Amino acid sequence: MENINFDAIYKILESSFEPFLHRGYERQKNLLNNANYNIITYEENKEILGFLSYWELDKNILFVEHFAVSSERRGSGIGKKIFNDFLNLDGDKFLEVEPPHTEIDKKRIKLYESFGFIFNNNEYYQSVYNKGDSKTRLHLMSSKKIDEKTFNDIAEKIHNIEKNL
Repeated sequence: MENINFDAIYKILESSFEPFLHRGYERQKNLLNNANYNIITYEENKEILGFLSYWELDKNILFVEHFAVSSERRGSGIGKKIFNDFLNLDGDKFLEVEPPHTEIDKKRIKLYESFGFIFNNNEYYQSVYNKGDSKTRLHLMSSKKIDEKTFNDIAEKIHNIEKNL
């Protein structure tokens, strides 16, 4: 990825996600050299205000790894613009969400459902990004209804990202 302000993206990433939900600075930056890793950004006056990073897991299979908007600009419609740019890409789309235990978790799930995503109840654990971290229980959401075999295939592809880095 050429001419991307990684430091601005990482600042938003770091302030939006707990450390166990992302790689450290160097490992995250090295992803820019991976042809299957992509970032959509939203900028105003050359300042990055939000981003969505995703993986091309296979032909026409896209997986959102991180999606965040600068804390000062949340609720301004930037996230919707970024997510719509992602939705306009060809392919089946997947993302991870935390189980619906808190109001914030439930609101996040509702947001993705408003974009047409479907909550999959299957048990799923996020790949461990950093040594010493433990597995995190999450759920996958998908842009279309999937069966258990497809769920398992996608989960394996997602877990292979970290194994292959």
